[in-house]
Amino acid sequence: MTSGVPNQSPVTAYRDWWDALEEGVILINAGLVVDLNAAASRLLNVERERAKGAPLIAVFRDHRMEAAWAAGVGTELEVRSRRIELVPVAAGLVLHDVTERRLAEEGARELLAVLSHELRTPVTSVKAVLEALVADPSPALAARFLPRAMAEVDRPTRLLDDLTVDVKPPVLRRIPLFEVVNRAVVVLQPVLERRAVTVALDLPDALVLADEDKLLQVLTNLIENAAVHGPTNEIIDVTGRQVEGWLRLEVRDRGAALDPITVARLFQPHSRGQGSSKGTGLGLYIVRSIAERWGGEAWGGPRTDGAAAGNAFGVTVPLAPVSGEPRDEQ
Repeated sequence: MTSGVPNQSPVTAYRDWWDALEEGVILINAGLVVDLNAAASRLLNVERERAKGAPLIAVFRDHRMEAAWAAGVGTELEVRSRRIELVPVAAGLVLHDVTERRLAEEGARELLAVLSHELRTPVTSVKAVLEALVADPSPALAARFLPRAMAEVDRPTRLLDDLTVDVKPPVLRRIPLFEVVNRAVVVLQPVLERRAVTVALDLPDALVLADEDKLLQVLTNLIENAAVHGPTNEIIDVTGRQVEGWLRLEVRDRGAALDPITVARLFQPHSRGQGSSKGTGLGLYIVRSIAERWGGEAWGGPRTDGAAAGNAFGVTVPLAPVSGEPRDEQ
């Protein structure tokens, strides 16, 4: 008896076992394909009968596969948007689909980059306070700046909690818009002073329904982006407009207008503005990700308010209900 299935021939039993293997396997002899199982056929998009008996290079048309087999050294290929790891064995090649593993590794690297990017602002703010106190340790200056430093010391902990649990939904609360915008301007004061940039506010007296720390991240990223990449000795406009239950929050600079392709690229991770070597290129990517998590959107492009030059980047934020008791949403 060769299997638990009545009247099943040894060849059929072998074929069933061969095709049930999760990993792809290619049997090779003298550079010719002897056989391949269903998983290999699926992963490489090759018909089994066409491959059998043909040279390896003729079937798969990728010299790296033949080189891996000949040298006995593993490699990786991209086939139809899948990452395939080739492992040489005595009788051929074993194929592992490592796409999900590579995506997870990329996500981990991206998370570390986000942490680096987002921790830089509070660290810079605290450093500026300490440098000011070293230069002038007067009680008056300490009373003015130490509360800001204490507030920023707590922020990295909240950022770490949010970024390490990416699936955690934002905690939406009724927040006075002006309070968060003013806090963002205070946090970025060292950057604004270094660039000789002034922030002008044109905002409605509105309550928004948002995660306060996330909204602060959005605002600091947008304002810092305008300050760093726009011209010095200029004005950054922060505007808000209420439209059908949403606040359209926009930060406008006076730099050279960007083309649509560049704008789209800037919202991708690890993308920096032209000529910039600072940062991790995650600021606008974070802005878009946060906005989408509370159901909004993010955008950017040349200004459309009649200014002679400049760009505008913004997000939509849900407005809080105007009637009834204040409510929080999880």
